[in-house]
Amino acid sequence: MTMTWLTYYVEVVKQRNFTRAAEKLFVSQSTLSKAIRALENEFQAEFIRRRTKDLLITQDGLVFYEYATKLLDYYHTQTQKLEQKLRCAGGTLALGLPPSAGTIYFSSLIYQFRKAYPETNLQITEITSKSIRDLVDDGTLDLGVVIEPFSDSRFYSKTVFHSEAVLVVPKQHPLASESSVDFEALKTERLLMVSPDYMYYDVMMERCKAAGFTPNIVFESSQWDLLLEMIANNQGVSILPKPLVDKLYAGRVCQLHLKNPEFPWALSVIYRTDKFLTVPMQHFLKICGTPKQSP
Repeated sequence: MTMTWLTYYVEVVKQRNFTRAAEKLFVSQSTLSKAIRALENEFQAEFIRRRTKDLLITQDGLVFYEYATKLLDYYHTQTQKLEQKLRCAGGTLALGLPPSAGTIYFSSLIYQFRKAYPETNLQITEITSKSIRDLVDDGTLDLGVVIEPFSDSRFYSKTVFHSEAVLVVPKQHPLASESSVDFEALKTERLLMVSPDYMYYDVMMERCKAAGFTPNIVFESSQWDLLLEMIANNQGVSILPKPLVDKLYAGRVCQLHLKNPEFPWALSVIYRTDKFLTVPMQHFLKICGTPKQSP
């Protein structure tokens, strides 16, 4: 016995006609006949007596009809309750977040998510983008935040924040009074860089290569604020995301727009293409909304 067979039987009894029931259910009359015959065989009882012009519902058929309607009502009610519970966003959401991304943009999204869905256990892992990509790939993380450009057929990516990377120099630097500078001008500078475990490092190296030079890297660190402090103390220059500089050191360093080429910078949320989108994942992606642009 299946819910489908019960549905067929109830409709036939309601319509008192196989043709009308078949039209209502969008199935063939033979499908209905086979289902009802299977029910009768299972319970060793005759439920419907086929007559020339109409159908006769037997006494056993009326008893079974009452049973079938109650069971279907219960099934639909419990299914609705189950769907409501599944939609309430309970469970766990594992999110990978680079340290700088929270400072720049995601702190407000995390607050919104926790306020809207307090029943969800939001687990945040703070690591670099390269590690995030690997942990999303192996299923440890549901969602991860990476920087653009990002292209990998194993993942879907949703861009959520647009800005730019800027050249950051000390206030006493010869270029400090400029508003913009050609990318090529960096080849003679002492460059302070994030460590190679950041995806941003690879993006930066590709930019320098495209501009035709190998950067003179004099120091590397995983601490963005340390790099900015060193720049403020006239120990070198760096190219960093503008929102990060605005938040941490806007008054102590000078920022220059890059041109020829420009250096757009963006954050994206990624998840595996074969990953089932759980309700918490859907809600977080919805809160991310359309891409935001930094001022």
